[in-house]
Amino acid sequence: MRTLRLKIADLFQFDGQPPAHGTADAATITSLVLQQFSFLPQPLSVTIEGDDVLISFPEESTTAQAEAARLAQKAGNHAAKGDFSRAIDLLNRALHLQPSLHNARRDLAMCCMETGDIDAATNHLIELLRLDPTDAAHWVVLGNLYLGHRKDPQSAESFLRKAIALQPDNAWALNSLAAIVERNGQHLEAVSLFESAIAAQPSLPNPYYGLAVAFDRAELPDQAAASLIRLFNMGLLQDSRSRAVYDQARRLFVKTQSDLAECQQSAVFKAVLNYRSDTERLSGFPVVIDKDTFKDSTTARTQLAWRHGRDHHLITLRESFPDLLLPHIEAHELTHIQFDSAARAAGRNQLFATNPETRSAALADIAPNVRKLQQAGYPANTIAGFHDILISGLCGLIYNIPLDMIIERHLHRSLTILRPAQFLSTRNMALEALKANTSKDIAAITPRRIHRAVLALNGAYCLSLDTLFSGASGFADPYRQMEHFDTAQQLHQLWLDRADQLEPGDEFSLIDSFADLLGIRSWYTWNPDSIAQAPSSLTQRPDGITDPNLLREKHPAAVRHLLDALIRFDQLTPDQIQAITFEIGRTGQQGINYSNPQRFHHLDSLPGESFSGLELICLLFAGFKRLYPETDTGIDLDEPFLKALELYHLRSGSNPP
Repeated sequence: MRTLRLKIADLFQFDGQPPAHGTADAATITSLVLQQFSFLPQPLSVTIEGDDVLISFPEESTTAQAEAARLAQKAGNHAAKGDFSRAIDLLNRALHLQPSLHNARRDLAMCCMETGDIDAATNHLIELLRLDPTDAAHWVVLGNLYLGHRKDPQSAESFLRKAIALQPDNAWALNSLAAIVERNGQHLEAVSLFESAIAAQPSLPNPYYGLAVAFDRAELPDQAAASLIRLFNMGLLQDSRSRAVYDQARRLFVKTQSDLAECQQSAVFKAVLNYRSDTERLSGFPVVIDKDTFKDSTTARTQLAWRHGRDHHLITLRESFPDLLLPHIEAHELTHIQFDSAARAAGRNQLFATNPETRSAALADIAPNVRKLQQAGYPANTIAGFHDILISGLCGLIYNIPLDMIIERHLHRSLTILRPAQFLSTRNMALEALKANTSKDIAAITPRRIHRAVLALNGAYCLSLDTLFSGASGFADPYRQMEHFDTAQQLHQLWLDRADQLEPGDEFSLIDSFADLLGIRSWYTWNPDSIAQAPSSLTQRPDGITDPNLLREKHPAAVRHLLDALIRFDQLTPDQIQAITFEIGRTGQQGINYSNPQRFHHLDSLPGESFSGLELICLLFAGFKRLYPETDTGIDLDEPFLKALELYHLRSGSNPP
């Protein structure tokens, strides 16, 4: 026999008010016990001892208990997978064998809640609490039922406070109570309760999410986002029931990033403007930003000054891209320029290229698909054109994705103010790419080798973003269910192994490693960069400029010309000064002879005037000092410039800075 000892008052918790001391007779108590505990093995024996009641019943056999435990464990596995109907069936069978199995009854109540059978869940929980009213976990489940399903927060709060009184460090009770008090507007108490729940069980995701919701409702998106990052860093995905919390957390993270991007627009604009100036100084060329509609899915295009024979870099952004996210796209393209400049400065730059030989190699690799389309009756020119597009597309991915992984990591670390826009922007593009990559029509006619490589590259890129955002993005999740996701993981690991050791120019070997793993290294080639350095310095040009001793001899005359330039610039706008400076810079690419004092040079930006070579050099130097004071022009005119600057301030009556 087994015996339960309960307080008489507890018998009335769910059946009206308890009687005053001594007013309930033995017959009434016995009748109530027999009614409430009819689910236990029969017959029941009831004994009253003061304020207590003892309930005895036959103990289930050892065989029945073992089978009940097995069925309950099996039910738990089904519940973890979301198969609650099957779990309910197994738990009912377990309780038929062992009605006193507390955990099985609680799990049954929770499964009934999941399937929407709230009355059954309530009944099971009441039976459970009658068996053991001192178990805090039972009160927590009942509190959550009244909060989430019966919409009775007052009763829910009462049940949850009973749970906390029994077990002060019960994370589930603290979390649910925090949600109630937060809804009542008690923000500080809610935050304290959520933090207590986290301290009690750091691996539980719910209080992190609840804390984020509280901060979001208080219009504190930065703290809400930080709480969600803590969730993705510390919480554990336990089963299908906690998966919903992660899904809600990711949706909230998108909102917090949108809110942050909105309120940080001004700071982001300034940061990207400074980043653009850094890029101009590093590369030696100004950057011009333009917009275009783009007929394809292109987000942005960058044309480097030295590859297109221009006096500036040109970044063209997709016009339809949301204005809030454009700073990230601009910063991304600026980083392309920085990396190319750094690789050229290190003498390690290479140019990605395809040619007839690489195209033949690619076509040979996809020959089975060519034959398949031919047999299907597609015209030869249609097949060739289609495959050219696919081959070019994959070559574009194998070049850009490793670079994009490097760039996004660089931006995430160096421009932290940009992170919200970066998250939203990469999310936008990841969703677009996923839509294209999962098109059944495209997959049906795309060579298997190309399709696998495209999925692997996109999956690896999404994994790299998920790493940056601590899993808050979940961009790689759709790819996990796809064929050959293991290849994406290998690419990502290859990237992680090298990420911290990359030097300028190493990005090209990373591209090759990706291509080797995918088996498409023969689909492209590298050409040497024929331009050794960006023409940001005129010290490497012919006709006297390479003679520093001669320039030093010209210092006395240079003082006068530099002073004239400073005075001239007072009457000009920054755009006019820039036009003069860049035009002289272009002239300097062919060489400026400053040993000849004759004025035979002319500038479109200063029509009607003639200049000597030394005058042009002084205008150029003064222009850079006015526009880009941190830029090293490589021209030895610092000493005469300081003297000219002193004369300039004396002339204007101002004090030197």
